[in-house]
Amino acid sequence: MKSVKTLSIFGLISVVGLTSFWLAGNKDKLSDCPQVASTVQVGKNSVLVGNRALLKDTINLPLSELTADLQIVKLDPADNALVGNGYALVTDNYILVKGQRQNPYKLFDKKGKFLNAIGAFGQGPGEYQNVYHEQLDEKKGRVYLLPWQSDKILVYDLKGNVLDPIRLPMNVPKGKFFVDPSNATVSVFALPWTGNKYVAWNQKLTGEVNAGIEPGFLAINPRNANGQFSGFNHEVNSDQNSPNLLNVFFFTFDPRPDTLYHYDTKTNKLLPQFTVNFGKEKLPIHSYTELPNHFLVYVSEPKQISETETVTQDHRNFIVEKKTQKGAFIRLKNDFLGNADIWPSFSNGYFSQNMDPGRLRDELEKILTTNKNLSNAMRSKLTGLKNSITENDNNYILYAKLKK
Repeated sequence: MKSVKTLSIFGLISVVGLTSFWLAGNKDKLSDCPQVASTVQVGKNSVLVGNRALLKDTINLPLSELTADLQIVKLDPADNALVGNGYALVTDNYILVKGQRQNPYKLFDKKGKFLNAIGAFGQGPGEYQNVYHEQLDEKKGRVYLLPWQSDKILVYDLKGNVLDPIRLPMNVPKGKFFVDPSNATVSVFALPWTGNKYVAWNQKLTGEVNAGIEPGFLAINPRNANGQFSGFNHEVNSDQNSPNLLNVFFFTFDPRPDTLYHYDTKTNKLLPQFTVNFGKEKLPIHSYTELPNHFLVYVSEPKQISETETVTQDHRNFIVEKKTQKGAFIRLKNDFLGNADIWPSFSNGYFSQNMDPGRLRDELEKILTTNKNLSNAMRSKLTGLKNSITENDNNYILYAKLKK
């Protein structure tokens, strides 16, 4: 078992003043923006460190700079195929829509044909309520679900049949995982709660732990000052060239300096990759996402709405390009769909968006009414799509594959 106490890098970063979060200038594209990050050597590891004080610009970032062509899939409208507004996991051949409000996960092919539900909502064997993370393994024909507080990963085949679960060595608070079928192992990441045995570990599918890492300096009290905590924010993805390296990031409503790591399952180490120096002023709530060529940073402020509940507000996003280290605050625009404003929702190598038909129709109507610069071809495309939507439709899934 290893401790992560040697991995903190914030003592190596010089502290600079924090300027206003609202922005001083605007550029047309990321290549026009200044360098806002630098590389710091931490042992054998190079860590990219963004400097909040250097971020001065805001750009409209087209989705096409990050992804290939957008696909719009109308899901099967059959009664048993109806979905809510849950997250949509897109893979090479499937779309898996997260269940909500007693509606189980629903599996579709990439054309939107309904295949079947995955498991069922409930408390019995193979049933679930709140699920925090999911994985679809096409090669093995498996769907894996990890509930919010559980000591096992639920396993199903692609027909929705319940299979034997993967037993875990502890109850996992808001965990993420990656099942690697090539060597019959699973890597699991949990909130670094004080008292937990591991923050990250690798184990056999049969349950035996190969190696694990203690929470160490990452440890947080599950009952912090606000009684609020959030989870493991970064989607866990396997690097196809280095399948033993998995991305992991922790954040809380009680903000603190933090880092995006790669978990090296071969050496059982968390390797720091990216962080942001926010300076001396109060830290915002922040989290990171790693894309093939960029890091995305999400910042917000907490708002207490009751004695036991905190939400976030004043959301802002900025991007740092890995190669040039240039960066800016961004407004992500769906230029495949008339430059609609979209939230940067990326996971599993895709941008994805799940929209109910009424909302999609309203968005299209808004674009057609307010955007006077649409080309004739785009206007015709959007008008045709809007007119094809009916109130009896199931949801639509919009997705685009990330560029390498």
